[in-house]
Amino acid sequence: MRQENLKNNRDILLETRNLSVEFPMKKKSFFEKQKMLSAVSDVSIQIRKGETFGLVGESGCGKSTFANATLGFVKPRSGEIYFNGQPLYAEKKTVQEARLHMQKIFQDPASSLNPRFTVREAVCEPMRIRGGFDKNEVERKAREMITAVGLTGKDLDRYTSQFSGGQQQRIAIARALILNPEYIVCDEPVSALDVSVHAQILNLLMEMQEKTQTTYLFISHNLAAVKKLCSRLAIMYLGKVVEYGDAAKIFANPVHPYTKALLSAVLTVNPNEETKRIVLKGDVTSPINPPSGCRFCSRCYQAQEDCADRKCVLTEVEPEHFVACPVVTGLKADIEQ
Repeated sequence: MRQENLKNNRDILLETRNLSVEFPMKKKSFFEKQKMLSAVSDVSIQIRKGETFGLVGESGCGKSTFANATLGFVKPRSGEIYFNGQPLYAEKKTVQEARLHMQKIFQDPASSLNPRFTVREAVCEPMRIRGGFDKNEVERKAREMITAVGLTGKDLDRYTSQFSGGQQQRIAIARALILNPEYIVCDEPVSALDVSVHAQILNLLMEMQEKTQTTYLFISHNLAAVKKLCSRLAIMYLGKVVEYGDAAKIFANPVHPYTKALLSAVLTVNPNEETKRIVLKGDVTSPINPPSGCRFCSRCYQAQEDCADRKCVLTEVEPEHFVACPVVTGLKADIEQ
């Protein structure tokens, strides 16, 4: 998609086009050829303004690397990222300006908060770094945000280390939202917390989004949470997006064998509903030397002999529903998203 078309599409906040990220591997000797680890490979997705976009996949599939690239933390090897229609990595100044409108909520709140900071210092840290705020404005904003996430003004003088995991994540959410960012990466925001507080934090994220209209990139292993929060999603496997589009359609009609296997592992609350668990066999393909075709073929229960070499591109199987599987889509041409 050309840049001028991106600028005219006001509904798209962030878009990646053929994004690839690689990391150099440590060489065993000076004469050894440099090997590269393919963390993200040829990913093209769109994230719309005000939505919660889900990113799902096994550990090590490239979810966090992709998110960090969209935040300007990791420079891609190839491809493009557009934020509000502007190329993110056009120059250093572009990245710096875009990051003024971005934030991240980390997986482990205890590690993301300085234990020597009071809640006031932690929540107001983005305002201090940005600058340009007077003392009264900082105090007023801190009290507004800490109250909005379910704590009280009295908590501002306590240290972050004095709170439970769920309360610390509330503090982290207040810190992420205090500058009214347009885009927030929620990197498995409840996976390090007790199950009893999962719903509270997820509901808080939804409430705050309704108030602020912030766009979320929601990374999670919890498909039940993704189904509840996300309007659209992408399923990743070994750096590649294998299924992408409308969340309701993907949950109702999963097409890719990997998506089917993930959904078969979700526990159901209906004791009368029979679900057949799909157990994947084999080993994950090495990201250092992945096949040119389907990267899932070594574990796929529907794989054919030539899947490792067949063309594997996202193809539209129904409106707002794309899948990259040579068995399902054959050798259809690449679809413009």
